[in-house]
Amino acid sequence: MPSAAGTTTDDPARPADAPARVWPRTAALVLLGWLLLAWDVFAAGINTAPFFGDIPSRDRYAESGAVLLTAMVPVLLLGAIGLLSRCRFGLLFLAVPAAVVGALGADMAGSPGDPADPDPRRPFAVADLVADLTRPNWVVAAVILLALTAVVARRVRQSGSRPDPQAGQGRDVG
Repeated sequence: MPSAAGTTTDDPARPADAPARVWPRTAALVLLGWLLLAWDVFAAGINTAPFFGDIPSRDRYAESGAVLLTAMVPVLLLGAIGLLSRCRFGLLFLAVPAAVVGALGADMAGSPGDPADPDPRRPFAVADLVADLTRPNWVVAAVILLALTAVVARRVRQSGSRPDPQAGQGRDVG
């Protein structure tokens, strides 16, 4: 309940009309993005690990590169949610690792495979972007897209319900 001084009883140092804190949302978005990137780096690393001296095939390099490249979709959606939630510089803690993972994915997608394979230089295909390892990224992207839609709908609802601050004050706007 607001007191006479305009502060809330929850935090007496913060005025009732002060904007909400943004850092918890930024921290949650960055942590979620880091977890996603860590999972994708782990999956790509295991997929191309040279166990027992084995050289990974071109298919494995292409699939691992696609995993890292498709990880950019949910990370970009998380960034969009962050920007709509007034997160600014804290998103750099997510953007920099995402750029590194994207560069690593592009490098893996272009890496040749084992020369003993039938097609060690096959081109990177669109079908690589929907391989088995990339499906979790697409599912996470769909969930984050739903969350982004909810954030946008909430902002539209809030902006439509607020009264115009210039209306009724006798000011000439034009």
